[in-house]
Order: sequence, then C-alpha cells, then structure tokens
Amino acid sequence: MIDIDALRRHLPRRLRDGRTVLLVANTDSQESPPGVEQESVAAFLEHPPGPRVPLVLLPDTLSALDVTTGQQLLGGLRDRWADEVLILHRRDDERWGLNDFLALGFRHDPEAEAAAPDHTVYRTSLYDYKLTPDWLNARFWANPEMWDKRRW
Repeated sequence: MIDIDALRRHLPRRLRDGRTVLLVANTDSQESPPGVEQESVAAFLEHPPGPRVPLVLLPDTLSALDVTTGQQLLGGLRDRWADEVLILHRRDDERWGLNDFLALGFRHDPEAEAAAPDHTVYRTSLYDYKLTPDWLNARFWANPEMWDKRRW
C-alpha cells in the first residue's frame, strides 16, 4: 500500500496544500485519498488541464500503459501540465528503467521511497529541474562601468 500523505511530506510546502491530481490507468481500481483528485490517464489526455496542476502523482500508472503512451504522458506532464510530477514505479516492471526516466528529465528520489518500499520514486519539478550555474548572473553579463567608454 502506498502512503500518499507520507509522500507529500517529502515535498516542498507549496505543494503539500495545493491541488493534487492522482493519475491512474483505471479509476475503478483505487480509492482516492482526501484532498486528492483522481482521474484516468485516458480522460486526462483527452481533456488536459488548462493551467498547470501543482502536483501530479502516478502510482503504478506506467505499468498499465504501453511505453509510447507513457512517454507522451510524461513529456506532456513535464512540459505543459504539471509543476511537479511524482512517479511511483514498481520495481518488477522491466519495460522502464532508470535511463528511461532520466532521458525524460526525471530524477530518482530515494528519500521518498520509505512511503512505498516496493516502488522506485522518480520526480521532476518546474522549480528545481536545473541548477543555476555560478556564471549565469548579471555580474558577468552587464558591465555598467564600461558603458560609454568602449564599444565591443
């Protein structure tokens, strides 16, 4: 059994109290925890959300989908539909490996695996998907003391 509340405790505060969508392959198979909207993947792909959803959870969802549909779903979630995506993937599903998730921009999150010991947890976030390099700041791009002195 996956403890959704324990998973949410590992997330930043901005995501704990916001809207959460639980994407499942079949809506009849699972109970939705309180405060979490449950939706099937087919309905989600047919009518994607307008504004970004703060948090999307995928518990065992990829195991029930073919790889192409799963890649389209994960790419759409990462690029257009979600701020944060948390995937709980069964360890015994060999169709998806670490490199598949890394190629789609997801990171392995071993700290969150305490809530689901028989699953591997992957996540991506719009807010911390890329670390800002030290050289990317105004100090190296704007040089106001040289304005009107030299032309480069």
